[in-house]
Amino acid sequence: MMKKIYLLMVALSPLLLSGCGDDDAENQTQPLTSLSSSEYITVDAQRALTGSFVTFWDKGDWTQYQWNGLFEGMRKIGMNIVIIQFTAYEQNAWYDTSNTFSTNIFKFALTRLLNAAELKGMEVYIGLYFHNEYWSNQTNADWLRLHADRCISVAREIYQRYGTSTAFKGWYLPHEPEPYAYHSTELLASFRDNFVNRVSDSLHQLCDKPVAIAAFWNSNLTSPIQLQHFMAELGRCNLQVIMLQDGVGVGHVSLDRLEDYYQSAAIGLYEENTNYQGEFWTDMETFESSGEPAGIDRIKQQLAIELAVQHISRAVSYLYEENMCPTGPYGAAALKLRNNYTSFITSGYQ
Repeated sequence: MMKKIYLLMVALSPLLLSGCGDDDAENQTQPLTSLSSSEYITVDAQRALTGSFVTFWDKGDWTQYQWNGLFEGMRKIGMNIVIIQFTAYEQNAWYDTSNTFSTNIFKFALTRLLNAAELKGMEVYIGLYFHNEYWSNQTNADWLRLHADRCISVAREIYQRYGTSTAFKGWYLPHEPEPYAYHSTELLASFRDNFVNRVSDSLHQLCDKPVAIAAFWNSNLTSPIQLQHFMAELGRCNLQVIMLQDGVGVGHVSLDRLEDYYQSAAIGLYEENTNYQGEFWTDMETFESSGEPAGIDRIKQQLAIELAVQHISRAVSYLYEENMCPTGPYGAAALKLRNNYTSFITSGYQ
């Protein structure tokens, strides 16, 4: 429940009334133009962050200018991957939809995000539908099938409108699996058959773009060998990108145990399961348990441990807009981490 807990904390924070770009409310329909000629940093994907999750919380009415500014900031520190956590959440939808389960609609949000992503050369994984009931229905086959169908409905609408966007890289399933809930082959097979493959098979009928998911674990509930078996079974799903949340920010694991869990996860995904052909990413938490940005020393340790694991091809963060955007909710603390991180990636990763 890592992101669920963090999202609840963030959603309740009045600090989120501020944004990562300047407000330009008088120019919401302003045509796109080139914004900056500054050189973007190119980072080593085996040493640095190359992308981040993005949420629509508090951004339903963001202007084009604000989205452009957010992605400009990401590109300047070497990030070009965007994973939208979800485009529909319970009764909310951040695109123009006619589905029957969304009543609070911000119909321009996804359009503006993709416009900015095209302008800034970002690759976007579009998250689908999520309802918080998932956490009490992870093994409920009927519930999983219903919500798989809702994800498919959202995907069809989005693909019809945005399928030709040059920024549209792939899909993201926002339902985060974990080995404590799916602690047997049978339970994970149910999640695979009733949810993941039900959605993913339909997505691949629309297009051949990759489908991603982000799993998590808690070292107080799961051993490394249990995580290994879980990842082996998760790799039998129709998925092309499997991310593993590192759990450091929410206190699910200590740094001295992090390598053991990641090594076990990689063994499960590529050795115990010899059929998985997709990518393995690490989803790195750049915040403290308080929600505030982490310090650079901890960030460097996380990167060094996680990106040294065989088969991990890139690291993405949760969450740039909160932890490294100086005009975001944590202001000076985010600016400090951003400046220290910029020094790290421009000085030989020292």
